[in-house]
Amino acid sequence: MKRKTIIAMILALGIISAGAVTYQGFAFEKDKKEAETIAIEARTQAQTIQEERDQALIQEWSEKVYPGVTVMGLDLSGKTLGEAQKSIQTDLLDKVKKTGVVVKAREKEFTITYGELDIALDAEKLAQEALSIGKDLKDSEKLQRIEGKEAVELTLEFTHNTDKIETFVKQVESQVNQEAKEATISFSGGDFKVTDHADGLIINEEKLLTDLTAALSDLAAPKTVEAEIVVSHPRVTSEDLKEINGQLASYTTYYGSSIENRKYNVAFAASKINGTVLLPGETFSYNKEVGAVTLAAGFKNAGVFVGNKVEDGVGGGLCQVSSTLYQAVLHSNLNVVQRRNHSMAVAYLNPGMDAVVYSPSLDLKFTNNYDSPVYVYAYGANGKLTVAIYGDTQDLGGKTYKVFSETTAVLQPQTIRVADNTLYVGEEVVDQKPVTGYKSKTYRQTLVGGKVVATEVISQDSYKKVDKIVRYGTKERPATVEPVETPAP
Repeated sequence: MKRKTIIAMILALGIISAGAVTYQGFAFEKDKKEAETIAIEARTQAQTIQEERDQALIQEWSEKVYPGVTVMGLDLSGKTLGEAQKSIQTDLLDKVKKTGVVVKAREKEFTITYGELDIALDAEKLAQEALSIGKDLKDSEKLQRIEGKEAVELTLEFTHNTDKIETFVKQVESQVNQEAKEATISFSGGDFKVTDHADGLIINEEKLLTDLTAALSDLAAPKTVEAEIVVSHPRVTSEDLKEINGQLASYTTYYGSSIENRKYNVAFAASKINGTVLLPGETFSYNKEVGAVTLAAGFKNAGVFVGNKVEDGVGGGLCQVSSTLYQAVLHSNLNVVQRRNHSMAVAYLNPGMDAVVYSPSLDLKFTNNYDSPVYVYAYGANGKLTVAIYGDTQDLGGKTYKVFSETTAVLQPQTIRVADNTLYVGEEVVDQKPVTGYKSKTYRQTLVGGKVVATEVISQDSYKKVDKIVRYGTKERPATVEPVETPAP
């Protein structure tokens, strides 16, 4: 009985304990649910508050440029459209106008600024572009832009005056370019004086324009441009002229009996060819060196051959200079390329020794066939014309040259008489003066140590004769009436 009682009591206590536990578990679950509900409500409330704050922040930046937006280092963050536009127009444009590109050329520097190029930009468009950055993103991405300050550099678009770039390049060239300067040689008092030559320095204009335009078209490009310099060497250098050490040959003719205008033309033409330098292989043209034979060019009227007559014409006397030069060239053994004799014989040289010139068809040309330069000296004064060729005397190889001509035929003019009924009997008028014609052969002898080692025929020439034409009168003179004497009263 006692055992059963004890067992019953134990069972009762277990039942009571189990009930108590069940009650406590129920209460805990209730509290837990209430806590979770409170937590959810708190989180929802917090999220709502954050969303409200986020929207407020997004709205606050809706009319402002997002952080991190710059253009040419100018920070536009937080600026309204108007503020950004104003800042671009003032701060940015003023800054850009003062910047530019430096051109380096021959240790010189030249700067051109954007202000000098009339730079212009669309500030309103750029401000609108800055303001629009990130505005089309999702709200979450907008917040990242606002809070994260992601860097965005805008490209600055602008215009400038390209014509002024070309003007600037021309200004640089005017201070940098240097024309090649030929060395010169002069002969006075038996001595030569040689001036130094100078190389030409020319900017590669096309490349500089291209490089400069590229640098100025991109504000982020390097702001220094190196100008390419092209070096040109002069045709004649001082080293060339220093090879000239003596006279190869000279020749003299006279014109003291000429009229004043012809004397002037001879001296003037001589000055035109004086000082000419021919490098090895180069060809001399008399017509080119003398230039235009006109009154405007400084020549005067004097006698020239026209058909069978000597008439007044511009430049009379030039052929004496070309003929004297021809003889100096022959005596120097230079290679004659073009030469022709006059149609009629001249008074200052024997037949076969002259050289007629008449631009552009008739010219005297010769080539420097030596290995060193030659120099032409020509001077006319006091009725005496001398032309000399100077060069390296070693080019002659110890040789000298003698030029002479022989007359192979003399063509005597005839006298032609022509009746003229406008002249009285016994009257005569010479219409055409006689000129003797010739045929000639010209030689050049090569001498070594005074002995002739070779003889060559230079030319065979013909000079026409001109007959004398005389008009004589056939008209009868009227009868002469003797005066009748009247007796004195």
